[in-house]
Amino acid sequence: MNKSLSEIDAILIDFEKDYWVASTTRKGKTRHILLHMTKMLGKLGTVVEKWEHGLEIDEKVIAEEIVPDLLMYALMLAREENIDLEKVFIERLEVNKKKVGSWKEGDLLKDLPQL
Repeated sequence: MNKSLSEIDAILIDFEKDYWVASTTRKGKTRHILLHMTKMLGKLGTVVEKWEHGLEIDEKVIAEEIVPDLLMYALMLAREENIDLEKVFIERLEVNKKKVGSWKEGDLLKDLPQL
């Protein structure tokens, strides 16, 4: 079931019609999206912290909750801001290629911690 971001966003738009229960103003919706993205990043932080302390974790939470929710809210935020997410994503990859290329040349990656 491979779908483009546009196809996934169309599914999300249908979902929102029946299940969005927060503000529908631009500021209100952006605020609500921010809250949920922050919650997901906090949940990811909890998973990583448990890894670092050698504690048992339910790794399914990353695939079943964190990543899908972050994608959902990224799509919603992009739509609220009239951003072509597919376009800016590709553009951002090009920027990151240049950054990482300069890091590799300077050998900054050798000191990164291994989890």
